[in-house]
Amino acid sequence: MAEDWNAQRVTSLAPDAKVAAAGLKLAKTGTWSDVGYHESLLWGQCKGSGKNPYQVCADLAASAFRCSCPSRKFPCKHAVGLLHLWCDGAAAPGEPVEFARQWAERRAERAAKAAERAAGTTPAPDADPATAAKRAKAARARAARREQRITDGLADLDRWILDQIDQGLVATGESRSTALRRLAARMVDAQAPGVAARLGELATLDDKDPDWLGELASELGAIHLLARAWAGREHLPADLVACARREIGLSVASEEVLAAPGVEDRWAVVGTRDREEGRVTARDFWLCGTSTGRWGRIIAYAREAEELPTTFSPGTLVQARLHFHPGPGLRALSRPEQPAAEPIAAWNPGALSVAGAREAWRNALAADPWADVRPLLVAGRLAANAEGHLALSPRETDGERADRGHAALPLLRIGIHRRLALAAACDNVVIAGLICPQGLWPLSLLTGGTVVPL
Repeated sequence: MAEDWNAQRVTSLAPDAKVAAAGLKLAKTGTWSDVGYHESLLWGQCKGSGKNPYQVCADLAASAFRCSCPSRKFPCKHAVGLLHLWCDGAAAPGEPVEFARQWAERRAERAAKAAERAAGTTPAPDADPATAAKRAKAARARAARREQRITDGLADLDRWILDQIDQGLVATGESRSTALRRLAARMVDAQAPGVAARLGELATLDDKDPDWLGELASELGAIHLLARAWAGREHLPADLVACARREIGLSVASEEVLAAPGVEDRWAVVGTRDREEGRVTARDFWLCGTSTGRWGRIIAYAREAEELPTTFSPGTLVQARLHFHPGPGLRALSRPEQPAAEPIAAWNPGALSVAGAREAWRNALAADPWADVRPLLVAGRLAANAEGHLALSPRETDGERADRGHAALPLLRIGIHRRLALAAACDNVVIAGLICPQGLWPLSLLTGGTVVPL
């Protein structure tokens, strides 16, 4: 297993360059004790500023980590440091210490429960047909009642939006934030959590922000479109209805998704992005099929103090079968078993030009009007845009004028400039990123057939 790990792979797992550097430094100068391993389980204790050392564990086969430190970065610098110690041969074989053994047992229990749930998705063949029919009828009745509540709630909300347009978005009888919070509560009652979340975010808009009015108008327009799509869903294509159901918050059971045919491929993991959803952290894993060219988005969730999984490590290839949710969205599921992974090598996929990336975003919106981002590979030249910010400009070979600032894609990720400068061999680069109306969020850099996470 040691040959599967090296300093480059460890660095690619770090959430940012600061953690990568701090972890490497800890491996060289940190005060470590009880560093050992048993099969794929690795552990160690690292002295911190407190009385007790931090307890660090890693599952080398699953690229999973745990540390008792309070850091919200995952993996933290202590986990990165422990992995560097493993690569340097500083871990001694032995029986797991207590904290490592308990962590491994909890992981095994969770995996067993997940496997049981997956195995139990198909009803037993000897189930009573009458009971099954009765349950199915009750489920259909519940779904119909919920859809009616959603219909009534969205109709009320749409009338309010049109009233605001008539009166003017600035003028309102009650404070805008109060009205939006009241409407969000109404959407909770209507069992439309996705719409409630949108309204709750709108309620936090700051009037002092110069763009607040544009953001408000844009979001209310998206909600109005959603209400109209739901009202006319019987006349819309199935893919568009699936998008509307997703935005409203009507989830699709995992069993139903996994029962659909999957897409088998060797998937290049090009990056991850974490999002805060209230008290829950969501991690998006972005995968690109090396044979099919298809993109997939796997989402993992963790509550406070829970660890986020690292099933798919950026910069690796995984052999897996992905099952996609209905509609043109890219969300997918995979079976709970750990996919086989290897470092990406000799992968040289075609990349879009800057103009092609913008066209791809327009096409994505045409298929899914509520899309937040879309992944793509885009080739361009690193340069400053008209505002002086780092952007991806068209290359001269793309047939576009590279000096036209408005044609450049702004790079949105804070602190990316230094990492890109260090990783890129020249100004002409290929970036795997997420495109949105504001620009491009870089995930990784493609260079020499490999993927360098940013």
